[in-house]
Amino acid sequence: MTDRSEDGYAEQFATWQVKRLPTSFASRRVLIGHADKEVADSLAFSLRLKGSQVLHAQSLHSLRAIVVAWRPHALLLDTRLDVASGFSFLQSLQGTDSKNMLLVAMSNSRPFDAIDALKAAGFDAHCRRPCATWRIAGLLDDYFAETMLHEIPLRQA
Repeated sequence: MTDRSEDGYAEQFATWQVKRLPTSFASRRVLIGHADKEVADSLAFSLRLKGSQVLHAQSLHSLRAIVVAWRPHALLLDTRLDVASGFSFLQSLQGTDSKNMLLVAMSNSRPFDAIDALKAAGFDAHCRRPCATWRIAGLLDDYFAETMLHEIPLRQA
């Protein structure tokens, strides 16, 4: 069983730019960019159970096409896909609808992705791989909250 304590370390999971996108359950669009198909499928399954529409891509080329055509509300990006280019893919999204898109880094623990580098690249949050699925689902629940009357404090890095 996974410990669901919110006293976890910011080095493992953190949100530093809180965004909200109130939207109906049926219209949640989440794009997963992950090198490992099995991990992405598992995460997609749990997010679909919570009512999200989910697509998965394993390459930056595919991700770019999906972002343009589908306009996801959230992007969960395996940093291994973009770190070698200095996060140029992520930075190319900055001029698009990224203000309305939650950008979550699924970051490396070995080699270590520095949080400052993830922030500078434009991510709103991160979780170290492997990450407990409930943390990502909770982050998305907060992002897609119908109302902001119940502000839920998130661990800040």
